[in-house]
Parts: sequence; structure tokens; C-alpha cells
Amino acid sequence: MLISLASSSGSPGVSTTALGLALVWPRDVILLEADTVGASATLAGFFAGSLQPRSTILDITPGADFEEQLMSRSIALSDDQSPIRRLVPGISNPLHGPQLSTRWDALALALSDLERAGIDVLVDIGRIHSPHLAAPILQTSDITALVLRPTITATLTARTTIKNRRLAEEEGLSAPAFHVVTVSAPDTYSAGEVSKALHQPVLGSLPWAPKHAAVFAHGKPRPRGFDTSSYARSLRSLSGAISTAGQKRRDAIQTLRGVTR
Repeated sequence: MLISLASSSGSPGVSTTALGLALVWPRDVILLEADTVGASATLAGFFAGSLQPRSTILDITPGADFEEQLMSRSIALSDDQSPIRRLVPGISNPLHGPQLSTRWDALALALSDLERAGIDVLVDIGRIHSPHLAAPILQTSDITALVLRPTITATLTARTTIKNRRLAEEEGLSAPAFHVVTVSAPDTYSAGEVSKALHQPVLGSLPWAPKHAAVFAHGKPRPRGFDTSSYARSLRSLSGAISTAGQKRRDAIQTLRGVTR
């Protein structure tokens, strides 16, 4: 399964959420940083700058040995042997963005094909309006999660993004179907209010828990009771909701293909 996470504005915690999901994902998973901003949030935050990557996404070339490349050129996110949890760091220089933009199509197809090997991929897209956006990966993804911290500004921006996607679809243009994920904070909208404002359901919501989120965002030690906290439980619940929604989409596509044959 191929899952993308992106934001329509600001920094709502896309990278932190993607990493958190990777560390609770129930199957083998690769976390791929496709944000073209030019810095690895996971290496800088979760690993606190202690690792220097030998390879980045630029060094991964789709081909017959694609799976082997991913395993040999990625970084283990945990000591777990099963399931596998690994990171492919993003580019370290934003000037490399144009190089990536010529590879997105081939990478999207290769990543989606990893399903055959039993490997899921979580892609940190970054901002949806970034230059050299990994649009082909968005189009190919089983799920594209639009992550937002539900302030009034972020919610209105997300509404515009979703509206533009619907308009594109009506005009016969290809556009990703967004699923909304909220990251709560003080004085922000509830998941129900966001759903009403955006005219679509919220797939999942993470609670306001800065000390727990800092484990992933800044490499802080896990506070006592972390694994049973509402934050960890919400991450596991979100991973389940994403898997279920992705499978439903796949089933619907298979049904549609069967009808149109």
C-alpha cells in the first residue's frame, strides 16, 4: 500500500505524524521523505543529527533491484527485526529539486509495486504547493492524507485545496482524493467542526501532546506510559483507519474494473 501525507499550509506536523505512523505500522514499511525543502526532518529531529546518510532519495533508481536498493540504502528506524521499519532520507539541498522532478513518475510506479513484496510505503510529501512536488506519487497513492492543525487559517486553506481538487475532477483532470487528518492544539477546531467546514469526514485525529510528539519530532526520551498514552493509541488507531480506507479504495477500483470489462 502506498500512503502519502501532505499539508496545504504551515507546518502542522506532517513529518512527525508520518514517522509516528511508521513506528506503529503493523506491516513492513518504508518511510520515504519526498519533501523538496532540502532537509531531512527525521534525521535532524528523531535522530538529533547523529546520523549522516550515505544515500538519499536521489540515489534510489527504479529497476529490477529496486527493493534491494531500498533495503541497502535506507536507515533502520528501530531495532525491530519484524516488521521492518526503514527510512529513505530526503534531499539535503533544495537545488536538487529539479533532478527529483524528472524521477517522480518512475518512482511512483516502483513504490506502488512494492505491494507485491509485502512492503507498505509512507511518503512525507511536505506542502502540497511546494515546487517540484511529487505529484505522480500523490496520484498513485492509495491514500493521500491532508494533515492540518485546525486553526481557522489552516482549515480555510484546506477547504480551498479540497475544493480545487473537486473542480479539477469535474473538469476531467487527475487529482488526488484527500483524506483529512487533524493534529489538535489549544484553541483550534474539533474534528467534528473541521469535518463540517470541509464537507467531508476526518479520517483520524491526534491529540495535543507536545511531550509525546517530541519523541518523534526532536528525539526526546519517551515519557512514562508513552506506549499506552492517548497519543500512541491515536497513532495506532490512525494507522488502522488508513489501512481500512486504502483497502476500500482498492476494492472499489477492482470492482469498477470488473464492471467496465
